Amino acid sequence: MKTFRMWVPKRQGRCALHFHDTEITPNSVIHISASEATAITHPQSFSGQSFGLNFGGASITVQNVTPGNGVVDFYVFVDFHAPLNVATDITILDPPVQVIIGT
Repeated sequence: MKTFRMWVPKRQGRCALHFHDTEITPNSVIHISASEATAITHPQSFSGQSFGLNFGGASITVQNVTPGNGVVDFYVFVDFHAPLNVATDITILDPPVQVIIGT
């Protein structure tokens, strides 16, 4: 299991996002969370994460998470009157041990 944090600037409404990693397969289980984020103040120090996560007033949701070969595609929906910076945490898990058909 690995988790990556992806900073996405100035998003509003429904936005298609894509994350690439060689360990992602169509059978991967992917969990993604999204939070409002502050602006990056020193872009050269991004690896040290020079931004914070905010518990703001906007509703931010993750939708339609779809893993593929080396990529996961998903939507982030930012329900706010102005564009916001968003941080997503993308966790790649093992494939399911069993698939069950529901009724």
